[in-house]
Amino acid sequence: MEIHNPFTMVVLIVAIVFGAKLWRTQMMLRARMSRNEAGGAVVSGMQEQIDRLTRRVAVLEKLATDDDRRLAGEIERLRSSEGDGFGR
Repeated sequence: MEIHNPFTMVVLIVAIVFGAKLWRTQMMLRARMSRNEAGGAVVSGMQEQIDRLTRRVAVLEKLATDDDRRLAGEIERLRSSEGDGFGR
């Protein structure tokens, strides 16, 4: 095959352009896949954080509810002790 032949030069140019396009597409696909994997890790980390915060809020709600009941009971106990003459 003679390289100075115009037909050979055209075929080589088309092959080089096609190969470059194929390589570029493959690189873009790899980059997109790695971004998706990294994005999945970010989403997974965020989901873990949301779960942890949800558990903390549940505990805080329980504490807040228990404290209200205990506080109300304490106020009632103090009121009843005031009536017995043990107040101020």
